[in-house]
Formats: sequence, C-alpha cells, structure tokens
Amino acid sequence: MRIALLADTYPPENRGGAGVVVERLAGAFVKAGHAVCVIATTSGAGSISDQDGVRVRRLRSRYPERFRNTVAMANPTVLPGVGRELGEFGPDVVHAHNVHQHLSFASLSVAARFDAPVLYTAHDYLLFCCIKFICTGGPVDFRQRWFNCAKCQRFRWNPARNLVIDRQMARHVDHLFAISRTLQTALRANGFGGAEVVYNGVDLDWWGGGDGAAFRSSHGLDGAPLALLAARVSREKGAEAALQALARSQHRDLHLLIAGENPRYAPKLRRLADELGVGERLLLPGWMQPEALRDAYAAATVTLAPSTYPDPFNLTLIESMAAGRPAIASTLGAGPEIVKDGAWGYTVDPNDALALADRIDLIVGDPEHAQALGTAARRRAASRFSLQRQVDQTLARYAAVLTAHT
Repeated sequence: MRIALLADTYPPENRGGAGVVVERLAGAFVKAGHAVCVIATTSGAGSISDQDGVRVRRLRSRYPERFRNTVAMANPTVLPGVGRELGEFGPDVVHAHNVHQHLSFASLSVAARFDAPVLYTAHDYLLFCCIKFICTGGPVDFRQRWFNCAKCQRFRWNPARNLVIDRQMARHVDHLFAISRTLQTALRANGFGGAEVVYNGVDLDWWGGGDGAAFRSSHGLDGAPLALLAARVSREKGAEAALQALARSQHRDLHLLIAGENPRYAPKLRRLADELGVGERLLLPGWMQPEALRDAYAAATVTLAPSTYPDPFNLTLIESMAAGRPAIASTLGAGPEIVKDGAWGYTVDPNDALALADRIDLIVGDPEHAQALGTAARRRAASRFSLQRQVDQTLARYAAVLTAHT
C-alpha cells in the first residue's frame, strides 16, 4: 500500500504531540512493507529526504502567528507543493493529521483530487476550537461557542474559520479518527459525529529499555525520589500544579523534573519554585531527546500529567506505563481513560494541590506499592496502548475504506 501522511510538522523539527505520533506510525508502516510519504512544513528551506525509509517532503511555511486562524483555512504558499508531491507519489490512501497551522484544511481538497480515500485523525480540539479548549477549567459539555472564541482570540478571531473547516471535512474526508473517547465526545458535540477511536500507541520494548541509574547519576539525584513531568513547560500542562504539590509533599527530598521547554515561561516557574521554597528541588533541563527521556522514565519514582485543561490524550502517560512506572493523571480530559484510579496509577483534580501531593506521597512512601502499580501499568500498556495495536487498527480501516472507495 502507498500511504501519504499529512502533518504540519514532523520530527526532528516537531518535538511532541501529533508529529511524534505520525513519525511512529510512518516507521511502523515501513516496517510492515508499505511505501510511506510524509508531507510536512518547515520554517526554513523546503526539502525532500529519506528518514528511516520514509520519504519526507517539507514545504516552506512562515507567517506571523496572528494570522493563524485565517491560514488554517487555506495556505496558498504550500498547497501547490502538496499537490505536486501527491501527484508524484501516487498514494492509495491519504491520512491527514494536524493541518490547522501550516498545511491548512484546504490540503484536504487537494488530496481528494487524486482518487484516493482521505482519512483524518483529530489529535485535539482544533477542528472547532482556535487553540486547545483551555477556556475550560473543569467538567464541560465541550460545546464551542462563538462568543468564547471571540473573547479568547480577540483581533485574531476569524468567524469564517470553523465554517470553512466544517465544509472541507464534510466534502473531502472519508473517515474520521479520534485519539480518545473524550475527544470523540467533543467532536460529536460540535457536529463531527461518527469518529472512530484509535488510541495512540508506543513501542513497549523501546520505552522499557531506559537506564535509570545512569540518568540519576548524571543529574546528581542519588537515592532521592523523583517526580517526572514530561511536557511543554506551561500552566496548562500542569507545571504550576506539580510545583504546588511538590511544596506540600511530606517527602522533603523529593525532586521534580520537568522535561520540556518554554523560554518565556520557565523564569516565572523558577520564581514560583523559589517562593514555595522548593527551588533547589526543581530540575528544568529543557527539551530532552527521546533516548534521554526514556532514561528519565526509568529513573522516575512517579510520572505526573496534571493538565489543567481537558487534555484529549497525554502521550507521557503511555510512555510512562510502557516503562513500568506509576502515573498520576488529571481527572480532566482523557486521563481517566488511560489511567484507572488505584489500579496502575491515580487520577486527581489538578487544581487540588493537597490531593496531588497525597497521591505522590502514597507512591513515594511505599516502594512495594509503587512497584505493583508500575507492573500493572506495563501490562495495561501492552494490552491497550501498544504501537502494534494502533498500526493494526489503522491499517484495517485503510483496507475497509479502500474497499468502499472502489
């Protein structure tokens, strides 16, 4: 099968989220004997390369961020390149992922010209929300309301955005995937019914092969317990919630490592840590390469994912589970879908610092309990969140859509 994947960004230029998921799928498809082309964008010069057997075409796209809601509808700088690459590659199926920022939703109409079914995976709320639905702070009905968007986006808001996206999806997409039941519910509430849930997956053997001892030694941790938050350094991903919990933990030797980057936000986080009296126990190494992050999971006592918005799927949870580590997930979003409270980790309201600290202490203070949770987490990852399971489900849908398309 000849599979074309569309993604705004692709590693190594993309460091997380949908781009990483696309990279993992592309590599697995190649190993399964399929020809794979990825069409992505770059802020630098356009290029074409071979990355581990995957043909990667990068198209130049660069514009002021304030125009994102307009560019999401159609980006004329990249659409001709999308058409040329698809024409040259000759796909049997086209599978679009995040295209809201650079490739634009008009790329779906370009893909539809090549007599190949078009599938789309929603990785977040951007089919109907201009950002990530961070205007919510608790249980929500997921309905997008234009006045909230106008208030959030102000002069950046474009009222035509969602109308154009609705039309492109309805006319050109043969099948819609969602990465969680939470996201499926949100899509349905905003007019995108019928999405099939296919969970993200991880390579269990790879993520289970970290060197925790070496990581601890290189970071001077010795035998101190370590909480790991692997995410972009931001309030929405739970950085402040994790710091508040660190300050309230009974374990005064507990360290918190936040593996991510955000140069504008990090200084604020350090000031907060100092105010809370935990500055010496906060580690901010910046973004970590996958191999280093794998070692960090192996070194961690507990992994945290206390997102303060309804995160539709947090990859760090399943990476942690594959590494055999207990995780504490936010009760907002898809956290409870991934982590069963008390079974292989815990779920907690990220706005309740005392509750988060309590769950951390339950794990840190009882190594046998932590080991049992980690073992159960690894089993759960193998049964529900393996990369092979994701690949098998996706390829099965390709085959079904191709049959219906002919």
